Amino acid sequence: MTLNLGVIAARGGSKSLPGKNLRLLDGKPLIEHAIQAARQSRLLDDFLVSTDDQAIADAARTAGAKVPFMRPLALATDEISIWPAVRHATEQWEQASGRAADAVVLLQPTSPLRIGEDIDGCLRRFWELEADICVSVTSAHDSPYFNLVEPVEGSVFFRACSPAMLDRERRQQSPPVYALNGAVYVIRRSALQVLENQFRIERFAVYEMPRWRSVDIDATEDLELAEWLISRTRQTIP
Repeated sequence: MTLNLGVIAARGGSKSLPGKNLRLLDGKPLIEHAIQAARQSRLLDDFLVSTDDQAIADAARTAGAKVPFMRPLALATDEISIWPAVRHATEQWEQASGRAADAVVLLQPTSPLRIGEDIDGCLRRFWELEADICVSVTSAHDSPYFNLVEPVEGSVFFRACSPAMLDRERRQQSPPVYALNGAVYVIRRSALQVLENQFRIERFAVYEMPRWRSVDIDATEDLELAEWLISRTRQTIP
């Protein structure tokens, strides 16, 4: 039997939107939305919150989550990847529980419209495909094969990101592309041990989520959009 461990990673610092993980959406802080989704999951065996911020830890505990330790400050800076923090949380959980995780599921509070079904769907695809990582995505509006341009080095002008754009006039002629939405990352425990950049993993799978549940909170406008989506969903559900 496999063991799936969830890690909600919520550091205190955020330059783009200060206090981001405690911002209110639908009357609840973002960290609570992540906790609710983890609690909804039927496939997570356990989950915890990793944070360096006492206010976030307090809010997480109030919402019913475990915060068994504080994240070291060295793992909570803008300069460091999130994976060392996830690795640290996993190792701490394993030492305390005496169990070993088979897969680790990273959940970020900045994807508040994600639900337990998304977590379980990503986990099922991960195990079905025997992947080393499975990430949630949504169909991308912009495509390097159709409408993305990049600056020409040393020039004020731009060029097509892909030579394929030179031969295509309609989006339908372009291959489908997907954008990582940041909602769910499932990583094999052995891969996590050495992970620094997820795109270097060969057995890379994806799980598609609808666009409306893929809002990533990085600015006030994202919060306003998420509020509108929640209100709109309530109006359409009988």
